[in-house]
Amino acid sequence: MNSDARHAGSMRRIMHPGPWADQRHQAVPCRVTQRRLVLRGGQTLHAAVVMALEESGARAAYLELAEATMASLRYVIPADDESGEHAAWYSATHELAPPALLHRAGLHVGRRDGKPFLHCHGLWEGADGSQAMGHMLPTESVLAEDTEATCLVVEDALLEVIHDAETRFSLFAPRPEGPPSTGTNALLFTLRPNQDLGEAVEALADRYGLTEAQLSGLGSLVGTTFADGSVLSSHATEVLILSGRLEHGKAIIELASVGIDGIHRQGHLAPGHNAVCVTAELILHQ
Repeated sequence: MNSDARHAGSMRRIMHPGPWADQRHQAVPCRVTQRRLVLRGGQTLHAAVVMALEESGARAAYLELAEATMASLRYVIPADDESGEHAAWYSATHELAPPALLHRAGLHVGRRDGKPFLHCHGLWEGADGSQAMGHMLPTESVLAEDTEATCLVVEDALLEVIHDAETRFSLFAPRPEGPPSTGTNALLFTLRPNQDLGEAVEALADRYGLTEAQLSGLGSLVGTTFADGSVLSSHATEVLILSGRLEHGKAIIELASVGIDGIHRQGHLAPGHNAVCVTAELILHQ
C-alpha cells in the first residue's frame, strides 16, 4: 500500500505530489438531451462512438452501454507508480478471452489536443467466464457487432484534457462550449481529491440550486466503503456509477469499484467515507 494513503477520522485520504489547488471542483451549467445511438460493430469502441456522435452532430456526451459483445477487450486497473511521480497509476494491460461480454460501461466523450477522447470504466466477462472491472482502452477494444447505447448529449459544455499540477495527471476538466443554452437542465463537473464523493455532490448541487436530479459518471476513490459495511481497502480504486440520484438534496449513489488487486464489488456508498482519489467526472441532470 502506498505510504501516502492514510486514515483521517472515518475517511481515508491520499497525498498527491503537486501543490494543493484551492478550487476543489470545476463546474459548468449546461443542457443535455437523451438519445439512443447505434454503435457499429467491426471497429474499435473509440471509432464507433466518434462516428455515431458525428452523425448526430454532437461533440460531447456521456454514454452508457450494456450487454455488448466485444471481439477484443483490453483494460487496465489501478496500480502503484513505481517511479514515485504519482500517488497511484495504471497496471499493465489486461485482455479478456474473446469474445468478451461487456456487462455495463459508462464513458465520457470530450477532447484532447483538439481530437475526440474517451474515458471509459466498466464491468465485463471473458469467454472463459472470468469476470473483471477496470478502465477500458477504447482505441484497443473492438465491438463484435452493432450495439445500442444510451447517450446524454451535452450541448454547450465540454470536457477537455488538461494537465493537473496537483495530481500530475492529464485529466478531463469542463469548459463552456459555444453560446449558453436558453434553459439549462444539467451540471457538468469534476471533483478534486480528498473530499467525500456524496458530500461534494450535495454541496455543489446546493450551490447551483439543485435538489432533485440524476447523477451519472465515473472516477476514482481512496478505497471504497459500502453502506453494508464491506470495504475495498486498496488505496486507489476506479469506480463507475451504476445508479445515482439526488433526492431532497441528498446524494444516493450505487457504484461498482475495483482496486489494485483486481477485486471488484458493487453497492451503495456509505456516506462520509469515500474520498475522491484522483478525480470524479460527473453530470447532474434533470
